[in-house]
Amino acid sequence: MRLRFPRPRNVTETLRDLARRRPEEAEAYLDAHQDEWEEIAESTPENAADILEALLEEGAADLLKDLDPDDAGEVLDEMRPEAAADVLKTVLPSTAAAMISMMDADQAADVIGVLEPTERTAVLAALDPEAAAEIQNLLVYAADTAGGMMTTDFASLPTGVSAGEAIEALRRLHDRLGSNISYVYVTDDRGLLRGVVSFRDLVFARPGRALDEVMLADPVSVSPSTDREIVAELIQRYHLIAIPVVDEEGLLVGMVKISEAIEAIQAEAGEDIAVMVGAGEEETIFTPVSVSVRRRLPWIAFNLVVGFVIAYVIAQFESVLEGAVILAAYMPLVALLGGNSGAQSLAVIIRSIAVGDLPRGRARRAVRREMAVTMVDGLAIAVLAALMGALTVEIFGSRSGVDPWEISAILFVSVIVSIFVGGLVGSGIPIVLRRMGQDPALASNIFLTMTTDLVSFGGFLITAALLL
Repeated sequence: MRLRFPRPRNVTETLRDLARRRPEEAEAYLDAHQDEWEEIAESTPENAADILEALLEEGAADLLKDLDPDDAGEVLDEMRPEAAADVLKTVLPSTAAAMISMMDADQAADVIGVLEPTERTAVLAALDPEAAAEIQNLLVYAADTAGGMMTTDFASLPTGVSAGEAIEALRRLHDRLGSNISYVYVTDDRGLLRGVVSFRDLVFARPGRALDEVMLADPVSVSPSTDREIVAELIQRYHLIAIPVVDEEGLLVGMVKISEAIEAIQAEAGEDIAVMVGAGEEETIFTPVSVSVRRRLPWIAFNLVVGFVIAYVIAQFESVLEGAVILAAYMPLVALLGGNSGAQSLAVIIRSIAVGDLPRGRARRAVRREMAVTMVDGLAIAVLAALMGALTVEIFGSRSGVDPWEISAILFVSVIVSIFVGGLVGSGIPIVLRRMGQDPALASNIFLTMTTDLVSFGGFLITAALLL
């Protein structure tokens, strides 16, 4: 097989797209054209990682083993930890250790942390003791904390060093630190963080000036246990490229780069979406089936119970429905409107909490705002629903068994109540969960659906029983 590429520089993009659409063909092509694969991995490890993530684990592992160890490490660095771990599971622990040893310690810790305990132990045992110890020190911290996000490769120089001496020292550190020299952290003789100076300020400082004169004293920092949301918020608030991590005594132990903060924000957003609908927190397409089943099944079972409760409520109004069969056609409409209203309020409140726009003192104001919005929307939609309901009954009047204006009144009242309750519950659930110390997104969509369905169906049928 031979692919025809439009231009040489588009080879990588073409292969990446092919791997996503027809992975078998992409794997066969790369196996037959080793030189091109090595060039892709060396020049654009990001695209090489995308290609491997689209392939089956065994094929991806074979391609990785064909690369130079340095290139293989860079490609693994760019892969999602779960995908990289799946690939490493298919090779011997010694082979996996050889690849991991070429990765950055923080990225290696993320990948090893995803492995099963027995696999993790085998890979760590095959690593160089020093590298294994560094990775194990990082594995102590939870993945959603500053300690779990930080890198231990940072530029640190003692107080008293001049700007000229600092630049000369950074030249020697460049090969090891690479792009991690955006900031230079200044420490005292005990390793305590005293200040920070940007690489740009250091370059333009007079060679004879001491770092103490150039640095920003007492910089913003976080502890290893700081939640990743707070880390991302601080980096965004102070427009930082990285933020230092210090222990309880103020000892500099690492730094979190802005790239890690961006990944943290994306991960938090994804988790909120999954948790809202009852999927497991941190669940991905790489999560084992048994784990996903355990996390999802209770919420689906809960929905089943709610469904039977709603069915029981509807059954109590059997005589009302028998007298006006057309009512059964309008019940889902009322529930749909209430659910949509609640979902809109829910999304606004959860997003505001996630980005820090909703401190506890503004919670009541935010709920009142949502109530005002839903009341205006509810009134407008209720009038429209009433008119459309009356028109529908007028058209099919001979079969409906009810007066058009009776249906109009039932829809008007029940739609207003449904939309108002939906907005109240949608805006209130995240705030209540936060006050309880829970994740504001914790299955909030399930609780919202339960409430709006019960209120919508029950309210509609009670109104019909009173007016007909």
